[in-house]
Amino acid sequence: MTTTSLQVLDAEFERAERLRAAWQLDAAEDAYRALLSDATLRPRLLTEIAVTLAHQGRGGEALAAIAEAELLAPQDATIAQNRLILEKLREPEDPALFLDLHAHYGTRFVPTRAELFKQVPRRADGPLRVAYLGVDAHTALARFVPMLATHHDRSRWHAAFFYGASDAAAIADARQRYPQVAHVSISDIAPRDLAIALARCGVDVAVDLVGHCHGFVLDSLAYRPAPLQITWLDYVATTGVAAINARICDRWTDPPDSRSWCVEQPLRLDVPQWCATPPPRLAMRRTSAGNSRVLGIVNATNKASPRLYALAARVLDQVPGSRLRVIGIAGERARHVALAALPAALHERVELIDRVGEAAYHTLVGGIDVALDPLVFSGATTTLDCLHAGLPVITRPGTLPHTRSSLAILAHLGLDELIAHSDDDFVTGAVDLLRNDAHRHALSARLPALVTHSSLTDPTRFMPLFEAALRDAYARTLQQ
Repeated sequence: MTTTSLQVLDAEFERAERLRAAWQLDAAEDAYRALLSDATLRPRLLTEIAVTLAHQGRGGEALAAIAEAELLAPQDATIAQNRLILEKLREPEDPALFLDLHAHYGTRFVPTRAELFKQVPRRADGPLRVAYLGVDAHTALARFVPMLATHHDRSRWHAAFFYGASDAAAIADARQRYPQVAHVSISDIAPRDLAIALARCGVDVAVDLVGHCHGFVLDSLAYRPAPLQITWLDYVATTGVAAINARICDRWTDPPDSRSWCVEQPLRLDVPQWCATPPPRLAMRRTSAGNSRVLGIVNATNKASPRLYALAARVLDQVPGSRLRVIGIAGERARHVALAALPAALHERVELIDRVGEAAYHTLVGGIDVALDPLVFSGATTTLDCLHAGLPVITRPGTLPHTRSSLAILAHLGLDELIAHSDDDFVTGAVDLLRNDAHRHALSARLPALVTHSSLTDPTRFMPLFEAALRDAYARTLQQ
């Protein structure tokens, strides 16, 4: 292939990436597919197509595309990690397959990595040093990170935030807002070099915040730069990497009396594993939906699934005049997928809304009466936002931890009526709430205070429990 041909390919690939970044998903898919005739690029292209299909709500097709990519390039770590991420969209879930795939990925690190922390003298005393890796990897993390800066007990903890995506200006701004912690860019450092730096800095606890969403963190921690290494927050599932000692979870996502679906040791909190700053106060105002009852699907479109749409259709059937509002449908193919999952007779009662800005999103959520939690990948930040807005969220937890996030939130708040134990319960719960205006309004009025006065929003309640769990786990690690 000539240099000119390579330049053309690179330019077309970059164009496809720009289209997807702008949420022009149909055009992005076409641009990627137009390059598939190049055999050397095919595995990478299939991976990008799989990610695009997932954003369109085409989870089954996404899994097929990523499986083909992995067959063509079985040693490609990026493809393998995307396969793991997309496995969360499998419907129905397959817990054994999910665990096996992650454990198999983890074997990539076992023969070649050492325990770097043992090669550095440990400090005898002083505050524990905790490194939070990947604090900027996902927009939702911005809601969870502030408490880690402002509410650590600084007499017992020295915290540092590590950024993989932010530019110098953004990190400088973070230093001004949160001077209590150190701020470090790791965007241009190799995984092994990062691991060596963490070990030399005497990090006692390394916390992976992103899982397989950004591979450089797990690649670094595979060298064991810290005695205690934990995964938490964004991935909400096992990493499969043996060098990760523990996974922060809670007694709802990972019940102590059931099988553990992670290779790490479950580090269970007695409260839900989330504590987030609330959305802007103006965004929490509820608006009247008028005489029509509105059912909502408000999470990321990749979490919507055929089964969720089928259950939503059953609700609409039983509540005459009710409507379904789905937020975040980007492109005609995503619209087609959503409508194809619903009976044609209901299409005129379905409102498919494109991606919108945050303020418009919260306004749209304010016009919904009952929200349905995704079945394949439960919401956490979105569920908290809905509760702050007084919007009831009905969840139908599965077996794997990432299907049980809303369960933890709702159970902790004593909202058992919003937790379904079967598909029929899920439908019945939504139908009953939509039909009973008085009860729904009373429940809606209670929700903001419930979530505000809990560990889900109040770091003074959450952080002491979180720190105690880390200290106990650290002490146990040193005794091993």
